[in-house]
Amino acid sequence: MPTRRRAATLSPALLAVATAIVVAGLVLGFVAGRGGFSNDPLSAVLPAPKPAAVPGPSARRVSPAPVSPRSGTTFPRPSGRAHETVGRVAVIFDDAGSSLEELEEIIAIGRPVTVAVLPGLRFSAAVAERAKSAGLEVILHLPLEADDSSQDVGPAGITVSMSDGEIEERVRAALTSLPGVIGVNNHMGSKGTADERVMRAVLRVVRERNLLFVDSVTSSRSVAGQIAREMGIRTVSRQVFLDNEDETGAIRAQFRRAIGIARRRGDAVAIGHAQRLTAQVLQQMLGEFDRSGIQLVPISALTQ
Repeated sequence: MPTRRRAATLSPALLAVATAIVVAGLVLGFVAGRGGFSNDPLSAVLPAPKPAAVPGPSARRVSPAPVSPRSGTTFPRPSGRAHETVGRVAVIFDDAGSSLEELEEIIAIGRPVTVAVLPGLRFSAAVAERAKSAGLEVILHLPLEADDSSQDVGPAGITVSMSDGEIEERVRAALTSLPGVIGVNNHMGSKGTADERVMRAVLRVVRERNLLFVDSVTSSRSVAGQIAREMGIRTVSRQVFLDNEDETGAIRAQFRRAIGIARRRGDAVAIGHAQRLTAQVLQQMLGEFDRSGIQLVPISALTQ
């Protein structure tokens, strides 16, 4: 009877070696396909986990600062809590033109005040140009004759002895020397503004140039504002002189008077001077204006 051949079998040791060779080959092929080795044996067969974000001082999220709507580079909106506007005040700085340094204090207020420039001074044209470039309204501060004959009106001034033609010629010359002004107010003028003929001659030029007029009311006898209205000229009159006394407390009191008038009537015109402490005091009081609901406006906003 023929003898059957026994099938060849591998010993357990050889089987283990063969299995290891096969697995190693698979692993080598997988790693080669990923482009390299890792020191971690599991990284060859498992995708590397994404590192967890760990918050720290440098990783803290910072919210961007809010961006306010642009309201102009010259006059930013008042900071702090908004207050309802209950009135408006226009502040005019008279007698400008003798110094650019004084003007810079006015510009530094950062609100739309008005600058009244005397004609014929050393820096009149430069002051007017600088004020306009800073976004401020500029008006001609026209000298008119005062009751006190010792007060000189200067070479650009108007006297009651002049003819209508002479008056008109001087007003035109003064306006030409300060191009870009938007109006006129009177310097001194207690005698001139009380003279109807003189004021009609002055205001004819104001009207032909389509300018506004501010009656500084240097005399209770002034007819300037009344005649301007009759002639159809946009006009407004002064309520408060701010710095007859050039002292901080006195000026502060006059600003508060202007605030009170504006709260009662809606509007007020206050006049100070470029050479005095008025600009400094106003800058210190801006918060008080805001809390009182009083908006500082250019003079054109109050003329009718």
